[in-house]
Amino acid sequence: MMESPEIQAEVVRAQPLCANCDTPMLGEFCYACGQPRKGMIRHLSGLMADFFDSVFNLDSRTLRTLWPLLARPGFLSNEYFAGRRTRYVTPLRLYVFLSVIAFFAVATVSEVGDDSRVVRFDGGDEPIQAIAEIDAEERAAMEKLEARRSGMPAAAFEAMREGVRAGFEEDRERSERWLTRGLKAGERPPSEVTAEEPNPRGIRIGGDAPWHPQTNPVQIGWASDAMNAWLNRKVAMLIANGLEAEKHPAKFVTTIFGVAPQALLMILPLFALLLKLFYLFKRRLFMEHLIVALHSHSFLCLAILLQVLLSQLSALTAALPLLPWLFSALSVALWVWIPLCLLVAQKRIYAQGWPMTLWKYFLLGNCYVFLLTFGVVLNLFLALATL
Repeated sequence: MMESPEIQAEVVRAQPLCANCDTPMLGEFCYACGQPRKGMIRHLSGLMADFFDSVFNLDSRTLRTLWPLLARPGFLSNEYFAGRRTRYVTPLRLYVFLSVIAFFAVATVSEVGDDSRVVRFDGGDEPIQAIAEIDAEERAAMEKLEARRSGMPAAAFEAMREGVRAGFEEDRERSERWLTRGLKAGERPPSEVTAEEPNPRGIRIGGDAPWHPQTNPVQIGWASDAMNAWLNRKVAMLIANGLEAEKHPAKFVTTIFGVAPQALLMILPLFALLLKLFYLFKRRLFMEHLIVALHSHSFLCLAILLQVLLSQLSALTAALPLLPWLFSALSVALWVWIPLCLLVAQKRIYAQGWPMTLWKYFLLGNCYVFLLTFGVVLNLFLALATL
């Protein structure tokens, strides 16, 4: 039964007034000026709860979102398109939260010390070899390969031979470059950037001669002098940071995982554009494809996080019976589930037949490998720039 206007007016008058404009508060926010009912002057626990809720949406919606993200392919995207959005964490927040947590977990468990050799910068600091020594090593490698020729397919033998030749040719070019610059066989390339030697490793950028800020800078014809000068300063910074990363790889790897979520976020619109092109006749908006991309990458981040958790649980229970085997089996099952989940999600969201879905899934996968390679390279440059 509907209340009378007098009763409704009395209810409004009974509400507390907004501290800013004296308008009766009918909810958590003033409808006249927008000021929230809750201010900053309250218990710290309440402030922290509001912070996690506003930044990460860490409330009942989290569990309601994570389980279908993992186990129900395409469900979250279809729910969002159907208008049922409030009950789930928003796609962008979901991706940001899971990507930050996932890469932080990977960085935490990655054991990279400054004495490791995981970061090599233009051949590292290996001693320079004499050309005759490289030629002798190449002949020995070719003789070993020739001895195995009878048991190998012809195509495999030719591919391996070309790979051996290419590898030794790269070593030969490196040694020739340093020997012509005055180094002797057995010496190590310099590893410090100085005013006299801004490019101690002889890095070449689009030419045969090593980069140098004065004698051989990067020059883009259509760019202004100021832009070319800025670009060469960035090149100098990348070279210096590359040498620093070789000395302290742990810091470099930590930086990579720190900037990875931002780098991957930059390729999401490109992936959404691919979805738009592949499903052009579905007449879906670009934002719909972007939501699919966000949910797909959120699923990948959640899978990475679970793989890290399973790996750690397997290591912690190594001395116990059955449990390590169980965690390893779950890890394998999760690796199998990742491509299957993405395939089923694509089928359910875009509602095409299996033959067309499989064909587009294969093509999209190949295109995504290219995008991912671009994201990895971009990630490396961002890490070097922020080291």
